[in-house]
Amino acid sequence: MTDSPKIKLNFRKCLGNFTLAVNCTLERKVSAFLGVSGSGKSTLLNCISGTLIPDEGEIAFGEEVLYASASKINTPPEKRRFGYVFQEGYLFPHLTVAQNIRYGQPSPRKTSAAVDVLEISELLQRYPKELSGGQRQRVAIARALAMEPRMLLMDEPLAALDSALKDRIIPYLHHIKDAFDIPILYVTHTFSEAVALADEAFLIADGKIAASGEPHQLLTAPSAMPIAQLTGVENILFLPVTLSDKILGVTSLEIGNQSLVIPYTEAEVGEVVPVAIRAEDIIISLEPELPISARNTLRGAIQGLDTKSERTWVSILVECHHLAVKITHEAREQMELREGREVYCVIKASAINRLWD
Repeated sequence: MTDSPKIKLNFRKCLGNFTLAVNCTLERKVSAFLGVSGSGKSTLLNCISGTLIPDEGEIAFGEEVLYASASKINTPPEKRRFGYVFQEGYLFPHLTVAQNIRYGQPSPRKTSAAVDVLEISELLQRYPKELSGGQRQRVAIARALAMEPRMLLMDEPLAALDSALKDRIIPYLHHIKDAFDIPILYVTHTFSEAVALADEAFLIADGKIAASGEPHQLLTAPSAMPIAQLTGVENILFLPVTLSDKILGVTSLEIGNQSLVIPYTEAEVGEVVPVAIRAEDIIISLEPELPISARNTLRGAIQGLDTKSERTWVSILVECHHLAVKITHEAREQMELREGREVYCVIKASAINRLWD
């Protein structure tokens, strides 16, 4: 596969009292923008796609300038050749799945490739009303890919699905990433989706980019903790398996020189698995041993505290991993927690969930 073209974004767009102002370069194959509702994510996509015209600035796809206010360049949406996947899919209800995918498509070969990757061949003769939410989204993605786009824009494509359906769709998005040699711009308000799919991530708040970096490190770093709170942070760790015992019902993961026990999952020793831990499910202790049933006690050091919201958010460095923990202000005061203090993260095995089986 060839290297993905760099996408340069340096523009401003005002909508009423809201202003989106971005200046960044997308350099990796999958770039994610994270932010809460109203932060500017959809406005960003619409400006890139050409369906919304910025007030000033420049947008470039590789060496091609798509929009430049100074030189009065504004390539129309159809000539930009970007695929767009929306939250709801927007399939034509009177057309079959096959007809929806082929609608306006230039190449039957590309249509076939999209159908194969998304495993929807058995759905081709059905109508949208006969599909589940997850199936409709897979069809919508196949239709966008069959357009032979130069880039795929995805506007919270999993937002309308429940967590079980999301977990089933995410592997298909991985297949797309591997099978199609095009860059993907993915916007979401869910941290776990960005970590699962993106090579780089940008946090967007109030129309501005607040932070950027690798997704698995970005949101639990102390400097990004306020944004992490707004985006529904979960601790996502990618850890190698050291033991998997079906009889005992446990799997052990390596986190530096420590171990994290989770409920049994089918995985080979050495395989890296992604797990999620909610910030509320981690207990902070000043002692290494407590007379409780929780299986995990991880030693770490406090890297930062944020007390601006209703709860205190604590960033704890465990080996080379940052964990975000949410506690009450009262607990913080009673325990005299401060930056640099050694603490222990106590976690029940049942509170740790493997993602994307």
